Amino acid sequence: MTDREESQRLLMEFIDGGDASQAAAAAGTIVAFVAKIDGPAAQIAALNELRLALANQCKTRDLSGEAEDRHVIIEDAIEKAMNGLQGKPA
Repeated sequence: MTDREESQRLLMEFIDGGDASQAAAAAGTIVAFVAKIDGPAAQIAALNELRLALANQCKTRDLSGEAEDRHVIIEDAIEKAMNGLQGKPA
């Protein structure tokens, strides 16, 4: 399993169950995954790929309620990280 796949798996566990420890583990995995990639452009591309893969997985599950709210929180966090790498305000 790749770091991106592990990050996605942990994020889905958080979205499905709302367990904050899974969100923390996913965040740590994402940071470790992105830190290994040289250059902001490649890091942004990797985060965008993760965001799109997560969105596709969530779409196939047809989330609603609190699970959808948690998905939106994750999407926002990834977008803020991408903006930070681009030097844009969060």
